[in-house]
Amino acid sequence: MSICGCVGRSRTAGNLQRPHRSSAGRWAAAILGGVLACATGPLPEPSWNHPEVSLFWPRDSESERARIEYLGVLRTPADLGRRAGMVERLRNLIFGEETVALLRPISVAKNEAGMLVVADPGMPAVYLFDLEGRSYRQLDGEAASLLRSPVGVAIDDSGRVYVADSVRGRVFVFDERSKLVAELGEDVLSRPTGLALDPAQEHLYVVDTLACAVFVFDRAGHKVGSFGQRGTALGEFNSPTFVTVAPDGTVSVSDSLNFRVQSFRPDGTPIAAFGLPGDGAGHFARPKGIAADTEGRLYVVDAAFENVQIFDPDGTLLLPFGASGTGPGEFTLPGGLFLDSTNTIWVTD
Repeated sequence: MSICGCVGRSRTAGNLQRPHRSSAGRWAAAILGGVLACATGPLPEPSWNHPEVSLFWPRDSESERARIEYLGVLRTPADLGRRAGMVERLRNLIFGEETVALLRPISVAKNEAGMLVVADPGMPAVYLFDLEGRSYRQLDGEAASLLRSPVGVAIDDSGRVYVADSVRGRVFVFDERSKLVAELGEDVLSRPTGLALDPAQEHLYVVDTLACAVFVFDRAGHKVGSFGQRGTALGEFNSPTFVTVAPDGTVSVSDSLNFRVQSFRPDGTPIAAFGLPGDGAGHFARPKGIAADTEGRLYVVDAAFENVQIFDPDGTLLLPFGASGTGPGEFTLPGGLFLDSTNTIWVTD
């Protein structure tokens, strides 16, 4: 699924004539009546999970032997098959419809309730797509005013959203109403990027690209640990970017300018590393997003290869998928990656 300018899985503005002053009440009532009338009827069909073509990987195998299936693409709230709320429809009638679309999505996360959250530093904005309720919103108000360059996101099962802002040097935590409830990393973080919650959602792992380290915070916002420093030895980093936590608690980090992936125990003890610079299968050129599935396999986005490579826990390449391009199953500078509990793959493109 891909998230293309979008997040993927491998209307016309109204025209109003100015009313005569004496008819203002009737005019407002007519608009309101029209908006309410539009609220009836069935919801449109969602399009994000209706692929325009059938694609499988490996591409040269029979479909029953396929390991990866393309599921669709999410670009705008309309792809949810949603209907705008009454206030939104009234605003659109008066001022014209404002099109919302992903501009430069860089990271993605999802919780068990089906809430998909996407960081887009190009706007800058953080989008929340409710895949089950088929609704959409952005972090707005105070939340939006705080963000300068949101590049990392995570969301827990209570609906709390964690946003790493690489310019502000903080991780902001918002509740389900977009209210700021915590700021993490003051006097600790330099350039936070990738985020990952552990399976129990008690700890938050934060990659600091500038510090070449990973910091660990508890739910109260206290720093409880860190590991890594600049270097090339096992346990050291050169511009790390994204992080993931496997179901067994293993922490894996994209060590981007060392062209490798490193794995650690929850306490930060290094376990292993794999990867070499190069342009062949199993090598890395610009490793970015990383995620682990329920079997511990690692999925790594390479922004230069514009694909995703799947490795076993020992670092053996199992399968690449995706290619350069703008069509279904193709990528242009992909960034983040997330696997949900159903092993559905979400890639920001």
